[in-house]
Amino acid sequence: PWPQGQTHMDAWTSLTVGILLLVAASGKSGLIPFSGWLPRAMEGPTPSSAVFYGALSIHLGAYLLLRLGPVFSESVLLRVLMFGLGASTAIFAAMTSRVQTDVKSALAYSSVCQVGIIVMEIALGLWYLALVHIIGHAFLRSLQLLRAPTLLRDYRTLENAIGGRLANGQPMWVSGLEKNRQVQWYRFALERGYMDSMIDHLMLKPFCRLFKTFERIEDYWLKALDGRSSRPPQDS
Repeated sequence: PWPQGQTHMDAWTSLTVGILLLVAASGKSGLIPFSGWLPRAMEGPTPSSAVFYGALSIHLGAYLLLRLGPVFSESVLLRVLMFGLGASTAIFAAMTSRVQTDVKSALAYSSVCQVGIIVMEIALGLWYLALVHIIGHAFLRSLQLLRAPTLLRDYRTLENAIGGRLANGQPMWVSGLEKNRQVQWYRFALERGYMDSMIDHLMLKPFCRLFKTFERIEDYWLKALDGRSSRPPQDS
């Protein structure tokens, strides 16, 4: 039974299977570089966003890695890769969430940050801690998303209660940077790390070019064999 399960795969087989599982979990849990889909999914109705995306969908990839912990235990390199993926995701999402202009996008990237930390815990073998983290974060994020429509009202109520404006502080490491560096990091976070453009140029466009090449090859051979074309006729 979990978590004392064992696997009979060698280190290289575990590494290959684990990398494929990491890619699958990254897409489902919004890890780098697949973090852009979650804020767009939050555009739906608030209750469904809270229950499905905030509490269920975002944690499915991390839960997959948690359940298959014995596979990752067989390869030290795989655990290092998992830890690096979780750490880079947590840092990237923490930066990006601070510059979002709407509360649901900020909460979305905050969720991605926590999932990155959960992945780090799994990589370190802290499986029970990761499980408790998943459950606690699911409840907290659902509550925050359900309260998101009343955020401005709650904010004003708190300011009226304390009789002043709330402090608008920034992290110490940001304050220590030069002004131009702050602008550069702000632009990087505001553009969400240019992840969407990177995926478009490095993944989508090469695949589209490859499929168009296959289509031209197919069309060439169909014309050579029976004079037909694989493309539908164009309406005049």
